[in-house]
Amino acid sequence: NKKLYIKYLFNYFIIRMVKFIRFFWFANLKRMSTSSINPASYLKGDFTNVINHDTVKDLLGLTMLVYDYSKTFSLKSGETIESFVSKNSDNNDEELNLDVTDERKDALNKLSKTSPKGKVVKFVSDPVTDIQAGVTISEMNKRITVVFRGSESKSDWYYDLMVLKKRILDERYDDVYVHSGFYKQLHDTDVYTQLIDTIVELKDANPEYDIYITGHSLGAALSTLFGFEISHIFEEKINVISFASPRVGNKGFRKAFDEKDNLLHYRVSNDRDIVTAGPMILFQHVGKNIALSDNKCCIFHTYDYNEWWKFSLFNCWRVSDHNVDLYYERLCKHKW
Repeated sequence: NKKLYIKYLFNYFIIRMVKFIRFFWFANLKRMSTSSINPASYLKGDFTNVINHDTVKDLLGLTMLVYDYSKTFSLKSGETIESFVSKNSDNNDEELNLDVTDERKDALNKLSKTSPKGKVVKFVSDPVTDIQAGVTISEMNKRITVVFRGSESKSDWYYDLMVLKKRILDERYDDVYVHSGFYKQLHDTDVYTQLIDTIVELKDANPEYDIYITGHSLGAALSTLFGFEISHIFEEKINVISFASPRVGNKGFRKAFDEKDNLLHYRVSNDRDIVTAGPMILFQHVGKNIALSDNKCCIFHTYDYNEWWKFSLFNCWRVSDHNVDLYYERLCKHKW
């Protein structure tokens, strides 16, 4: 009868649903077990000749710590990272006695192992523009690094919002324009000259050392601009590793940037980070993109992503994805 027929259909439906769920459950378990066996399964793209993962992690560590430097802690003149960490750690474990996040403690501990003799050679804090930048040196890695701090103050946001373009290096290029706010913050005072003089001094003493420029957010934009400018001063390769960078220049800037033989840029982004979406109108991103997210890490060696969509406000709208500690957490998760 009708009731039995309905009961039969209901039981049939339940049995089919159970089988369906079991199938996808075991398929997912198999996929997860395969993923744990193959650590590269979450990577997408060709990471064969990409910058070393530990180098990027070291630079992100420095970028995180520049937010706290001189406010929460600082190294004495000539003091190494190794001795600083040892002095500020409990005897029984590696827990640092510093008022910083766990991610930043982890970054300091790792830097004390990967760059034990690393030192802060110079730290610039300009009261006029509020720009802050440090120059570090690592004997173990033969690396000179300039680190720019990201946006923190009203003054930083004042420069961030100056989106009119300024023509630069006009004796070399006809159509290279950059964000006027970033340019003014870098050049309004003598910070640019101080950093150049420090790099020259360190390179004269250590000619075999490589030059790296890094920063997060506003610091990423400044590192991109600074790296481009000094690539016209130094013949050596300039390595820019930026995190959460907004766009810096126009189409002419990208063309000139890409054509510089001694300039290499890895731009690290995190999922839907809102800062990577701006400024949108007539500005373009530069460099190879390492795109982090919670469950994967992709690399784009050229601009072969959907430029309009991927880094637009329609796709990048999440403020929380801009957090530098989250960048560190996800970079540590995805090792290539």
